[in-house]
Amino acid sequence: IIFSDLLLFWNNLSSLGSLMSVLFLMMFMFMIIELIISKRKILYSLNSNNMEWKMNKPTLNHTNIENNFIFNK
Repeated sequence: IIFSDLLLFWNNLSSLGSLMSVLFLMMFMFMIIELIISKRKILYSLNSNNMEWKMNKPTLNHTNIENNFIFNK
């Protein structure tokens, strides 16, 4: 496609942005695959008092009157 001189700069800029997006996506996928293969431990764990995080599901309405207790066997 032949662009005029006015649009040539914007075409090159969008091509550069597209190339950067593809490279960053490939770099992100490489980091995810490397983390899965190396099986490293997670450095950050979420310790929250929120019942939705502890029970792994949202609580029903009006069920937060008393705290739930989780027992380890």
